[in-house]
Amino acid sequence: FRQWYFELSNKFNLVFYGYGSKRRLINMFASQCSDAPVVIINGYFPALNLKQTLEKIASEALELSATGSVADIAALIHGYFESKSRAIDHMYVVVHNIDGLCLRKHQAALSVLASSPRIHFLASVDHIEAPLIWDTSSITKFNWIWHDLTTFEPYTVETSYENLSTETKEIGPRGVLHVLASLTENAKGVFRVLAEFQIAESIMDTKQSAEMPYNSYFTMCRDQFLVSSETTFRSQLTEFRDHKVIQSRHTPDGTEFVFIPLPSSTLETILESM
Repeated sequence: FRQWYFELSNKFNLVFYGYGSKRRLINMFASQCSDAPVVIINGYFPALNLKQTLEKIASEALELSATGSVADIAALIHGYFESKSRAIDHMYVVVHNIDGLCLRKHQAALSVLASSPRIHFLASVDHIEAPLIWDTSSITKFNWIWHDLTTFEPYTVETSYENLSTETKEIGPRGVLHVLASLTENAKGVFRVLAEFQIAESIMDTKQSAEMPYNSYFTMCRDQFLVSSETTFRSQLTEFRDHKVIQSRHTPDGTEFVFIPLPSSTLETILESM
């Protein structure tokens, strides 16, 4: 731990690899970093929304008003630690499984955070090809020192979320992304129309679940040239239903409503990952 602290204090960031869960040891080290706030990001969580996480860091820890994209908020936090008037001198950021599915497209934003000499970055990787997610610019900004942290400990926590949704009749975020990966761009667009509708509705009314009338859904997809006929639309909807990505219900008067059985925060993460 003394070596890790020494390297962090000399403006390097640490990345840990090796067989076995590294979560317990890294968290143990983080608990001893009492000289500054410590932020822990669980990259193994399938529904992780990095934008919301960074917004929470900016508003609650740094008392900043954060808006915009993930890259914008990362730049805002970086700028805070470059300011001489900052109230917090430095901060530790721990990212378990920085190579996780929900973080892979945000490596540039994370590297911006890590490039600040006052943000001490610790991360773990488990995928054998994890280094390939970084380009030359990101590698330079991360300024990694690599440590073999083979523990042979089981990935109990990391894998506990993977099959979380298999106990229910609904599909989880990983399953949705897996299904979408095998579909055409138009089919993905059909999913996006409904997801964006539910996200917008949840913002306006958090008390009721967002459902879209079947006819309105078909009309929107046809107007965006995602389907050419109701037969094509119905066929696409059937495929989504078979995979439990989209569900529907009928009211007593026969009106059909369709919906994705996932919360809006999870839908936002899925759209970011598409």
